[in-house]
Amino acid sequence: MRHRLRLVIAASAIVLGAAALAAMVWLATPLGPDAQAVRSLEPGDGITVERAAWGWEFSPSSSTPATGVVIYPGGRVDPRSYAPLARGLAQSGYRAIIVRMPLGLAVLSPHRADKPVEAHPEIRRWAIVGHSLGGAVAATHVAARPGRYAALVLLASYPPDSVDLSQEATLSVTALAGSADTVLDARAFAASRLRLPERSLVATVEGANHAQWGSYGTQRGDSEAGITPEAQIAIAVDAVRRALGDLPPLGNGAPSKS
Repeated sequence: MRHRLRLVIAASAIVLGAAALAAMVWLATPLGPDAQAVRSLEPGDGITVERAAWGWEFSPSSSTPATGVVIYPGGRVDPRSYAPLARGLAQSGYRAIIVRMPLGLAVLSPHRADKPVEAHPEIRRWAIVGHSLGGAVAATHVAARPGRYAALVLLASYPPDSVDLSQEATLSVTALAGSADTVLDARAFAASRLRLPERSLVATVEGANHAQWGSYGTQRGDSEAGITPEAQIAIAVDAVRRALGDLPPLGNGAPSKS
């Protein structure tokens, strides 16, 4: 009996060890960045790129932004994959900050945005953008920091069931889903509308998929996009600008590249 018990314990230890090793390998191999994202990390063409303790900061070289935008990466996506999005936001006049997450999972540090926000007291207005899991965590963070953010933009994402932002009267929320996104839970995305402020824009972007909100290549379970990566990133940039009131609102129509 004791011999059999030792065998069971040994076998269990092997299985658990293999599972732990698989998890470590999975976490150590994040998605991206693709070549375009790597190029976007280089300063130039009027954009300054700085490495900070919390991630990467992009800003226009010729001005001091009064608005900051924090970007929460998707789960297990290399944060550098959002460099094209951050660069586009900087070209629009914002300081765009991509935050690194422990093990690539925003859920492990939901209030990571606190550090860059506190480091920039000169910025008077803040927005936060989250992709996929990063969006769900961004919504959780915003709910815990009432009044801090002027805008929340959710890309292929929605707030968790435990987060209700419907009474946040001063918060501008935009939630975008792609028509070619076969990773997002479309039913949960639609149901989450009740947990957003009444004036929120919830829209489907024709041709957009899940992965192209970032720049990390293809993603398992996703479908091929019907628009270019550049067009999809431009739509995300315009969504932030509209949520902040820096572009005219689109009403209930689907966002499109300006």
